This record gives sequence, structure tokens and C-alpha cells, in this order.
Amino acid sequence: PSLPLPLQVCFIGRSNVGKSSLIRALFSLAPEVEVRVSKTPGHTKKMNFFKVGKYFTLVDMPGYGYRAPQDFVEMVEAYLQERHNLKRTFLLVDGVVGLQKTDHIAVEMLEEFGIPYVMVLTKIDRASRGLLLKNVLEIQEFVKESTQGCFPQLFLVSSVEFSGVHLLRCFVAHVTGNLPTVEAS
Repeated sequence: PSLPLPLQVCFIGRSNVGKSSLIRALFSLAPEVEVRVSKTPGHTKKMNFFKVGKYFTLVDMPGYGYRAPQDFVEMVEAYLQERHNLKRTFLLVDGVVGLQKTDHIAVEMLEEFGIPYVMVLTKIDRASRGLLLKNVLEIQEFVKESTQGCFPQLFLVSSVEFSGVHLLRCFVAHVTGNLPTVEAS
């Protein structure tokens, strides 16, 4: 039998949501995964593919919104429609500002293609607790009322303080089948 294609997980989000920083934080323990982070936000103009060992590939989509390349939607749609080995898409949302209009467009696209996705709130170290709570509750409400394909659990992360990064890393390992299941004794 031919070798199965390596599984893929895909990260999408607004241009300055901190995507590259999060990817770098996630793989800080895997030095073989090289992640370039540009100084100017919104600089990923093409899709970047990072091979994570021989296990899976992480696809970093160009940021959308303010600085998005014109062909963003076509590029992403083409990828999403042909993605036979895409296990999960991670939609990154800025924890300080919450869901924006452009995020809703991304959600509509994922819902339309029936792609399972997970929302990740980034930059939680920059939001006051009250603001963070407000955004979390609003997003959870939105997920419950208005989405079909979204994983009900939000992941809250800070690439600066590394909070939530380990949990997200475990979840990525889990969806790509790399997490050894713990047998209940």
C-alpha cells in the first residue's frame, strides 16, 4: 500500500493576530522545526508548510484582513477544498479585540466547506481579565449559537508567557494521532 500523506493542521487568522509567534512557541521544543517570524506583521504572503518530524505538517496561511494579499480567499479556498489530509484548522482570534468582521468571514468559509476548526484566543497576556472574560463569553456564545463545525472548547494562549501553549500542543498532537492514549488503569 502507498504511504498515507502526512496529516496537516492549518493555522489561519488576521494579519497581526500573532500566528507566527504562536507557531514558534508551539514548536519551541522541536528545534528541527524552523519558523521564521517577520518583523512586520501581516508579512506571510504565501502559505508556509512546516514539517513536524515525520508526523504531520503545519500549514501557516497568510493573514487576512487589513494587509491580506488580494488572492487570499482564492488561495485558501483552493487549499481547503482539496485538503484530503487536513485534520483540523485553528482559527486564531486576538484575545484583546475579540471576533472581528474578518474573523466572521473566515468562520463562514470554514462552515461552508464543512471543515472542523478550533478557535484559539491569542495575546491573552495583553488583555485585562475582565476584557478577556467578556471576549471569551461572547465567542463561546457565538460558537454555540452560530457554528456547526467549531470545537466547543476555546484555547487561550500567550506566546509571550507560554500560558496555554502546552495544552494546545497536546491537542494538536491528539488530533494528528501523535498523543499516546493514556490507558485508564
